[in-house]
Amino acid sequence: MTTTPLHSTITLTDPGEVLAAVPHMVGFRPTDSIVFIVVDRQAQRLGMTLRVDLPPLDRVNDFVEHVVHGPMGNQHVDAVIMAVVGGSSGDSATEGAPDVAGPGEAASPPASTPPCSELVGMLRDEFGDMGSPVLHAVWTPRIRAESPWWCYGDGRTGKVPDPDTSPLAAAMAVAGVVTFESREDLAALLTPEGEESIARRSARLDAMYEDIEQERVCAGGSPEADVRIVLAAIRRTADGAALTEEDMLRVLIALSDARVRDLALGTCRTSLATAAEQLWITLVRRAPAPEVADVAALLAFSAYVRGDGALAGIALERVEESRPEHSLGTLLRKALGAGLPPSDLEVAIVDAARDAQLLIDEDGAR
Repeated sequence: MTTTPLHSTITLTDPGEVLAAVPHMVGFRPTDSIVFIVVDRQAQRLGMTLRVDLPPLDRVNDFVEHVVHGPMGNQHVDAVIMAVVGGSSGDSATEGAPDVAGPGEAASPPASTPPCSELVGMLRDEFGDMGSPVLHAVWTPRIRAESPWWCYGDGRTGKVPDPDTSPLAAAMAVAGVVTFESREDLAALLTPEGEESIARRSARLDAMYEDIEQERVCAGGSPEADVRIVLAAIRRTADGAALTEEDMLRVLIALSDARVRDLALGTCRTSLATAAEQLWITLVRRAPAPEVADVAALLAFSAYVRGDGALAGIALERVEESRPEHSLGTLLRKALGAGLPPSDLEVAIVDAARDAQLLIDEDGAR
């Protein structure tokens, strides 16, 4: 689930242009997927985008029920555009897909209707029953320049314009948003460093904890020093200054205090939001278990509130690998699975964001 963080207007006039926009709306080029785009007809504006793997043939009914009355049902959907991408015949809802041509080759048209017609028809009926009509549904084998597309219902066809040179691609680049080639490439952003480095940091953390606990006792249990350590690291990241390994380990220890971690949640609504997320990404790659769970949960929250559901989901996988019982990770997984709008989740951090900004302002005034 994603929302596009743009303040400019991009006009999409045909199904091919919508398909070319999809990778930038979900954060990567989807394959074997169905993408749902919420449309506000009165404002003539696109809203939340949801990408889901195409279901196997024996799970189509459950899939339709879950999507329409789960993630999409929580979005107050006015209308929907659906895009089906790829699929393999015989074991998924795309059975009967036409032959897919290589770059520059002509693809054979479907015999009557595009693949996944039954799935699309069921979704169209369900959305219609809940008062959210499907304005358009289109299929393409892949989202690449010159890939063919076919419409469900009216039989129109065409070619996908180059997603890399589209107006939306340019606008996203200006906004500093990266579109990845695949979900795997996005996941590589959080790939842990080598096992030897992780093991070394784990040993150092074990050795540091005893001294840090003594410092906390001397401070009367106040988390203020730990909060300052985290904010200082975020500021240094914003300034482009490198953190030492000891700096990063000290941040991980600070975030092990739930009070500090919860305050750090509020940085996603401050002037240091981008720097904070950059720091969380760095720490997710370098932190050992179980400490990685806290910082991965912070990254998931930041990405979720920003509207980047793809990155949030990958960060949550790191949380679940390290500490499946992590309370914040569990909460975020439920929110992501239910399609809870990011704006609803922000309500939970209003106080944390205010307190974090006050501390940032105070620290900057020193």
